[in-house]
Amino acid sequence: MSASLNLFDKEHAAREKYVYFVVGLAGALFAYIGKDYTPPHVITKVSLLTMSALTSLTLCVFFGLVRIQVYTHGLSINRDVLLAEENISKLDDSWILHKKGEANVALSNKSPQPLTKDQIEAETLANHENMKKDRVRMQKWFNWATATLFCCNLFLVLGFILLILAKLAA
Repeated sequence: MSASLNLFDKEHAAREKYVYFVVGLAGALFAYIGKDYTPPHVITKVSLLTMSALTSLTLCVFFGLVRIQVYTHGLSINRDVLLAEENISKLDDSWILHKKGEANVALSNKSPQPLTKDQIEAETLANHENMKKDRVRMQKWFNWATATLFCCNLFLVLGFILLILAKLAA
């Protein structure tokens, strides 16, 4: 495995562990605070801050789980982009050219049926078009993953701040 792929694997694992950690932390904190909490009949500053903190932690868990799903979908589209790149590479490099009379043909690794140079060019063009569309889709999903991670982190910090304020107000 190349150094860049090894580094990507480590980065990806660290990113995913971080999101799972944040979601687990927010969920555990919510459970710890919420297990004994009963909202009072009269809303006080402390109860309002505590309910706001619990709501913020709930939103943190929600956005964290959404981020995991969105990022996973982006990776799936990334796989499609990489497959298209591999197909283009196979069409450019791995096809065996033969002479059949006057026309050049190529044999695919998948089937023994000969393809003309025009068919190869058409397949290459189709793969380029699919790759461009998939790259745009992939970028949108990764942008959403970034936005949901930002929201997840924001609500976690807000939840901590509200909890601190609730303890100070008590």
